[in-house]
Amino acid sequence: MIFSSIIHEPKSALSYAYDENTLHLRLKTAKGEVKEVKVLAVDPFNWIPRGDGTPIYDFDKSSVIQITMEKEQVTATHDCWFAEIPDIKWKRTKYCFIVTGETETYIIGSRYWIPYKEADSVLYNLGNYYNYPYINEEDLYKAPDWVADTVWYQVFPERFCNGTPEDGRDVLPWGSDAQDGYHKKFGGNLEGIIEKLDYIKESGFNGIYLNPIFESPSSHKYDTTDYFKIDPEFGDNDIFGRLVEEAHKRGIKVMLDAVFNHCGFYHPFWQDVLKNGVHSRYFDCFYILDPEKPLYSGELIDGLPAECPKELLNYRTFAYAQTMPKWNTGNPIAREYLLKVAAYWIEEYHIDGWRLDVSNEISHDFWRAFRKTVKSIDPEVYILGENWDNSYPWLQGDQFDGVMNYEFSTPVWNFFGTDKGNEMKIHGEEFKAAVSRLLADYPRHITKNLFNLLDSHDTERILQVVQGNQDIVKLAYVFLLTFPGSPCIYYGSEIGMGGGEHSNRQCMIWDESRQNRDLYNVIRKLVGLRKEKESFRTENFQWIDLNTSMDTLLYKKTTPEESLYVLLHNEESPGVLDLPEDLQGTAGIDLMTGNRIQLEKSIALTSYDYRLFSLENK
Repeated sequence: MIFSSIIHEPKSALSYAYDENTLHLRLKTAKGEVKEVKVLAVDPFNWIPRGDGTPIYDFDKSSVIQITMEKEQVTATHDCWFAEIPDIKWKRTKYCFIVTGETETYIIGSRYWIPYKEADSVLYNLGNYYNYPYINEEDLYKAPDWVADTVWYQVFPERFCNGTPEDGRDVLPWGSDAQDGYHKKFGGNLEGIIEKLDYIKESGFNGIYLNPIFESPSSHKYDTTDYFKIDPEFGDNDIFGRLVEEAHKRGIKVMLDAVFNHCGFYHPFWQDVLKNGVHSRYFDCFYILDPEKPLYSGELIDGLPAECPKELLNYRTFAYAQTMPKWNTGNPIAREYLLKVAAYWIEEYHIDGWRLDVSNEISHDFWRAFRKTVKSIDPEVYILGENWDNSYPWLQGDQFDGVMNYEFSTPVWNFFGTDKGNEMKIHGEEFKAAVSRLLADYPRHITKNLFNLLDSHDTERILQVVQGNQDIVKLAYVFLLTFPGSPCIYYGSEIGMGGGEHSNRQCMIWDESRQNRDLYNVIRKLVGLRKEKESFRTENFQWIDLNTSMDTLLYKKTTPEESLYVLLHNEESPGVLDLPEDLQGTAGIDLMTGNRIQLEKSIALTSYDYRLFSLENK
């Protein structure tokens, strides 16, 4: 047995409190090596009097529960085993694992891994048991229930819709330039979003994520001047209040973008530092490297510094951008100010969520204070971090409810993407292993609140990733909308808009004759099914092995009522797939057509085909 491949850690994604009475345990073993894993679990204080007249107590062996673990996922290197310990009345649990390979069985404990023996001194040696000391309710991870049932629509306000085209603003003709730019403005505003709320609702979306809308000189608005004021190019605070009200009337949540890592060069705190230097009361709200040197490098043009080599920067910034000085969130003045911002938009305008820009570069200490502030006002507000990597340290109940799940996006891009120059291109088995690792990396109740996406304002659009192949785009959306989590679609991608790294923020196309209505209708159908069926949303996800060399995948999602089977044929060539024996002859419903079907021994697949079958559980 390869002991170096056995992985477990208490109080981690491998051992966590699912709720106030339930513990979830995971164990990782070398791929294909272990045949069975069992858990022995017990309250460590289960001692009973010996009953012989002496004041001696013995350990109550009969109170030990034994659970056979299920093989939850298989990654490239490990089998991941899972068990649920329910009804933990007194909140305490100690446990060990009994691991059986081809020829040997071991007790895997916290200190020793020893050959299996029935002897009490070995099997019930609590000193060698892992310990989950106590499930404290205030430490539990809890996210708003509505998040897992939400399908988000991301709106880049400046490029979505101009609702007041006759208001005299100096803007470029709508859609006249595909390339993005700091100063390029086409007139999108809040009135335009209000105008299109019915489109958003009719498309099936029940959540809107808005990129920044606070006062800022740029088109992207990530260089904030005033966090308490809607940018005049977008409207004003009253119009925003009406936007939230109208969205809520339609059952649509509204999430704003909080840029708390840095501010804009025009922000009054920073301007005070530029004017007064070390004598400014806001000096320590930022990270000045050498107060004896000039703060910025070069000349100001329209009040803003030009780009400069990083070696010349004299203060910390977002990336190496002189126009975006980094907040010192450990400073009391800066912290109080930013927390007031967080509270203001919840208390005054009843927003439903905060998306936190560059959240992984801000201290955990600040985010703990942020969560306490936000949740004390409204515990139903969704807190979403912009983290691009595994983010479990932020998702343990004291900081975020979810993160933008680029750990989902990356294998999707590399599996469905068609760029032959992509050295990270993966195929079916590698994709399955990557997705399985993602599912095993997070507790199950966190997985259902992660913000899954195929593209955003920071990435190529999914149509660009697949080099314009609309059929592959459909496959990617089928996967997104049947995967556990809280999915998001970037404005315009639902109608077939493309764009690379510097053209991913183009003006929304509203002329239906220029839209891909077939793609739109497929996505609308999938969104509707996801909202209707728990099987689309559940975190119970299982790959089904197929005996094929094709990039064809089959997975199953199970609820007490039904099983959803999703088949994805990521191949240009048609093919014939032999179905697993337990599916042959079963009856169900083709969810895309609504027709009743009888599955045969095999199924004929066209180029980039997909199928969604619903089978009732008996």
